[in-house]
Amino acid sequence: MKRKPLFLGLLGLTLLVMLLMPMVFYWVETGPYYGREENNPAPGFTLLDTQNQPHRLAEHRGKFTFLYFGYLNCDKVCHNQVGVMFNINHQTDNTDLDFIFVTMDPKRDTNEMLNDYFNQFGKNFFALTATSMQEIQKVASSYKAYFFADGSTEKGKDYEISHPGNIFLIDPDGQIRMVYQNTYLRYDKVIEDLNLLRAQYAEKS
Repeated sequence: MKRKPLFLGLLGLTLLVMLLMPMVFYWVETGPYYGREENNPAPGFTLLDTQNQPHRLAEHRGKFTFLYFGYLNCDKVCHNQVGVMFNINHQTDNTDLDFIFVTMDPKRDTNEMLNDYFNQFGKNFFALTATSMQEIQKVASSYKAYFFADGSTEKGKDYEISHPGNIFLIDPDGQIRMVYQNTYLRYDKVIEDLNLLRAQYAEKS
């Protein structure tokens, strides 16, 4: 009879460890960078700006560009990540920085709403959209930032979108250099990564 409580206790401990391990590995120092280091070409795309004009990722060549896929009705994650980008923009030299927010919810995130939200952040913040969620899913999938709606997206229906919440840091040559996967990021640590990449880029130039 005593085995059952012991088994349940071990099961609970195992589940807790499984939940905590990704967080532990994220915070353990595995190298000089806070983010997950990559060095792959950023997949190109053309979407629409809030004036319904085509906007290409290639327009940001020459800048360090932070790219994020999110939506305005998101409860927490998206606003946290946008807040991280806002702080980066205001806590370091931003002359070589651009920030791109791609809405995953073009049906509800109207151009007017995107403008109202992002115009306050600065001229180097760009909100992009498309004519359909499927078009954005195709772009996000090329970054392995897969997302889907939890429920019907018909007009008048309420739904959430399941998504990873990753921020991608793309260098001036169009290479993805860092991926930030945690929901509660420290912007000061991201800036440290950015400064290391800036120094590398200056040496190469």
